Order: sequence, then C-alpha cells, then structure tokens
Amino acid sequence: MTDPYPLAREFQGLSYSLLAAPGAEQARFAFTGSFQGEPVIWDATLLTLARFHADQPDAGQPVLRSAFMEIEGQTAHGRAIRVALDIALIDEAAILRTIIMIRNYKRLQSGRHEFGVPRAFPPHAAG
Repeated sequence: MTDPYPLAREFQGLSYSLLAAPGAEQARFAFTGSFQGEPVIWDATLLTLARFHADQPDAGQPVLRSAFMEIEGQTAHGRAIRVALDIALIDEAAILRTIIMIRNYKRLQSGRHEFGVPRAFPPHAAG
C-alpha cells in the first residue's frame, strides 16, 4: 500500500499539500509564497498553542505563552516555518487562514515572531 502523503488540496483558489495526516492539534503542509522578495515553498507546521505548551519542558509554575511564527532553514520540502496559534483545534479553515496570514506578511525574517495577547498556562500535570 502506498503512502497517500503528500496529498494535494485546493480550496477557493488556495493550493497546498498536506505532508502528513493532520490531527486536531497539529498539521504539516507545504504551499507557495515569498520570503524576502523571492519565491519559496513553505514547509509549514501549524499547532495549537496548547499543544506547543504540552510539548515544552515543565517550568514548575504557570507560564505566559503567545502565538508565534518561527521561520527556520531549508528542509526537503522547502523553508521551514512553525506557527502556533491560540485556537482550540486545527482544521482546514485554520490551515487556510495560516496560509493567507503568511502570504500577507511582506517583511518576514528568519527567527521567532510572537503576536497576540499572551495566555497563562498552568504547570504540566504530574504523571
């Protein structure tokens, strides 16, 4: 049996490819855009801020976290970008809004860019 990914998708003129099966808290996809005035294929990982928090080491106390995008180096699928949004779940609408958001930024630079109102997350549950 062959792996169905990457899986090309299109909705209302926005094309992208799912690079792995999306989940409720994370999706990985590729799409075209521009970076520093040059065409680029973005290798995007979109996750909920809660998922990002859960993946971080326990600080032992409440911690403030903000939505962010983090632009990294090249991968086999394009330039890596990780986006964490303070949303309840990842669905196709969230993927499409993320593509539009990234395409609308005109002066993207490498590194991490936080935005929005920070939210307090509790320490991780013991277990």
